Amino acid sequence: MKRAVAILSVGAFLLSVAYVTVAAQATKSVNDGVYTAEQAKRGEALYKENCSACHGDNLEGSGPMPPLAGKDFLANWTGKTVGDLFEKTSTTMPATAPGSLTPEQAADIISFLLSKDQYPAGSAALESKQEPLMQIKIDSPK
Repeated sequence: MKRAVAILSVGAFLLSVAYVTVAAQATKSVNDGVYTAEQAKRGEALYKENCSACHGDNLEGSGPMPPLAGKDFLANWTGKTVGDLFEKTSTTMPATAPGSLTPEQAADIISFLLSKDQYPAGSAALESKQEPLMQIKIDSPK
């Protein structure tokens, strides 16, 4: 009987830990204002310098280069996280010099992309580390 109670107690403890862990992993949305307007402005200049030659001045994409705004961008990224986008941007872009962007530059460029996709700016800058960005889900603009 004591063993059964101990097993149930351990099970209850593990269940409560799992609940707290899941709650801690609750994601925010890009609709929650996850970047600042100033950051998006810096990102615009960086985008023009590093990205527009391939992805277009208006983020429309060209040939094999995907669009970074609009319905096609959303079709590719909805349901993923800003962390996924950050990882892709910081490790594979720009195509002519993959991995050459600093984490701050990648975050600024992503802020610009979010602004162009009509996601609202907020009061805190988008982080420049992948881990916290994995908590921000990309969904349709409201």
